[in-house]
Amino acid sequence: MLRHVYQSGIVTVFNSASSQALQLWRVARGASGYVALEEEEEEIGGPVLCLRSANLAETFIMCPADAAETLGVKLPFLAMSIKNTGHLLSIEVEILDDRGAIRRLRAANYESEAHIDSSIARMPLRLDDGWNYMTLDLRQMTAMAYGTSLCEVRRVVIHASACVRLVFFADRVVPEDELPRELRLYRKRDGGP
Repeated sequence: MLRHVYQSGIVTVFNSASSQALQLWRVARGASGYVALEEEEEEIGGPVLCLRSANLAETFIMCPADAAETLGVKLPFLAMSIKNTGHLLSIEVEILDDRGAIRRLRAANYESEAHIDSSIARMPLRLDDGWNYMTLDLRQMTAMAYGTSLCEVRRVVIHASACVRLVFFADRVVPEDELPRELRLYRKRDGGP
């Protein structure tokens, strides 16, 4: 999908404030699932994508939307603004490494310790209450889990339950206060930074 696009700086794949926020994403709702853009007036004063479900596996968003496509992102850092809702959440990244192996890196708040096998590395995800701005170093995670090098990111899947404001890839760790204003989580309502 993005393999032949020049990638530098920040490549945004989800921005809840965008007019077509889910354009690149597939949305799956299980029988008890809920996925919708909602106004988040209390803390950030803008729309966020809320995913809720009693069954984590059935309700998720996946990029790219077409399962036959892959992202082809070569940037090593995945950053997100996610609200911890106190329910089960997992973030899964499918990658291609320098051995030609397709592997998955999964961070989940229900994991208590890391488990690694030949195709998936499962790691604990610790989130503070409320909104979290986090960065995953996919290059380092790949090296630590498999002793290989990250070639590209093929897919990202976020399983319910959480609220999502922003998902992007970057060529370096980008502190939240260095993001372009339209991507920052906290915005003053008086027009300030």
